[in-house]
Amino acid sequence: MNRRPKRLPPLSALRGFEAAARLGSFSKAASELHMTQSAISHQIKLLEEFFDQPLFKRINRAVELTDAGADFLETTTKSLDILAQGSYRLEFYKKPGSVVLTTTPAFAAKWLIPRLPDLREQHPVIDPWIHTTDEQDSLEHSEVDIGIWYGHGDWSGVEAIKLFDDAVTPLYAPTMKIRGKDIEEPADLRNQVLIHVEQVERREDWRAWFSLAEVEETDTVTGLNLSDTGLALECAASGQGVVLGSKILAADLIKQGQLIQPFELSVPTEQNYYLVSTPEKLEQTEVRQMFDWLAKQAQ
Repeated sequence: MNRRPKRLPPLSALRGFEAAARLGSFSKAASELHMTQSAISHQIKLLEEFFDQPLFKRINRAVELTDAGADFLETTTKSLDILAQGSYRLEFYKKPGSVVLTTTPAFAAKWLIPRLPDLREQHPVIDPWIHTTDEQDSLEHSEVDIGIWYGHGDWSGVEAIKLFDDAVTPLYAPTMKIRGKDIEEPADLRNQVLIHVEQVERREDWRAWFSLAEVEETDTVTGLNLSDTGLALECAASGQGVVLGSKILAADLIKQGQLIQPFELSVPTEQNYYLVSTPEKLEQTEVRQMFDWLAKQAQ
């Protein structure tokens, strides 16, 4: 379906109209826009002919908006502001040293962001632009330079390097109010609120962990359900339950004492995080430097 508006006024005349309406003068508008007064008058005439009604009242040498003109000024001001903001955002795409990276919100928050100070120290010229999404858009036809994707690593058209072999394991906060008794063995988790991370095609769930731990007759369905891994870790860190969380993404939280890993037993993940880019984009110096930095950080 074609959603393009069927009836648009002459867009080239909008700046002249907005300036004349704001300043209350065609001559002042001409001076501000470095145009002639006759050019401003011509733009206003085009708009009035288009709408088939006057937008200004001519009073001697001054001009005042009609009711229709005041209404259209509000629309024009909003439209020009949106265009100005859009134009400003485009400047980032040509900024020297700018590298656009896309990854999941959880990976960005729990692993990438805490390590960015080292990137700034090692490569001060690089200005990273982090875009978070769970989608994996084609790098060949986008402004994204580098991706950190979660999957099997079998994407076509990109160079992919596995960053980690991950696994999930029970995690909870030291401040969590113990329900029933202390967590000393896997079976004790049956008395706790379980936090579930609902991800498509994820087989590493509580059922798999309890099976590996040889714990039977366990309710692996009830509890808290979250779709974002990062939020699930934060939920556990706030003492609301036990999460079967990524050891990679939880590493800093465990190191800082915000989460406890009570057992060594963990379930390896079938999918993992991969560093991806295209050969063409890796020819850019800053992109290659950030790509190599990320690979080194993962080691």
